[in-house]
Amino acid sequence: MVKFEYLEPTSLKEACALLDQHPDDAKIIAGGTALIIWMRMRLLNPRLVISLEKIPDFNYIRYDDKDGLRIGAGARHREIELAPAVRSHYPLLHETFRKVAQPRIRNMGTVGGNLCQGDPLTDPGASLMALDAEVTLTHSKGKRTLALEKFFVDYYQTDLQPGEILTEIHLPPSIKPLGWSHIKFTPRSVEDFATVGVALTLRAQKDTCEDIRLALNSVAPTILRAKRAENVLRGKKISDGLLREMGETAATEVDPMDDNRGSAEYKRDMVKVLVRRAAQEALQRISLQL
Repeated sequence: MVKFEYLEPTSLKEACALLDQHPDDAKIIAGGTALIIWMRMRLLNPRLVISLEKIPDFNYIRYDDKDGLRIGAGARHREIELAPAVRSHYPLLHETFRKVAQPRIRNMGTVGGNLCQGDPLTDPGASLMALDAEVTLTHSKGKRTLALEKFFVDYYQTDLQPGEILTEIHLPPSIKPLGWSHIKFTPRSVEDFATVGVALTLRAQKDTCEDIRLALNSVAPTILRAKRAENVLRGKKISDGLLREMGETAATEVDPMDDNRGSAEYKRDMVKVLVRRAAQEALQRISLQL
């Protein structure tokens, strides 16, 4: 293991100040499920590790009918999975977070750390994106908000700037009836990263799609919104033919690579199938709410 200094600031202001003082050789640690592995592999060699563990009220999960859901970046996957407000108002998130790795990881990993890692194989980002999430990024001179779909830049790269800490995820109020689906295709093990991940939300009236969000993970250098595929269905009368076209269009928006989970061609074919299946599941859920 790399030798490093470890500090535990007791306020967000103190943590931001430490980042300003050590712009080139400091890393933030929250749950540590990713950072420690990277350090053991010597992919990262920080001289200073700044823990967010002792910052008060950093793992909140708060819901308001008018404002929506606000999640502190320090909230752990398991806390989000079990939160009553999440289960009641954002079942897509409940379904997603219960599928992340296994309980020991969910009890440690934080949602903020997951997003800041920028790993395109992880699940939470796609479902949060499908729910129009935005993130708050805080630094010593203030803060800014950014739509989550703009946060992911490239493979393991995000728009997080030097000195910034991701502090909150905000989701707008859930409008019902809302259809949703989360499909994590894992042919090897349920604890594995997805070969293909699909998160979808859908609003429809009288067989016509009013609005749709489709996000995909594990099939490109970043988690992504498949906007061309969304436009195939948005504002149109839903049919099996359009659902098939939407899946085929989504397959043109991805850029998968060959790996031990499957070939790029195989993943594109699975996108076609799973996007169509996700839309069908979302429509079934809408029918149950009416």
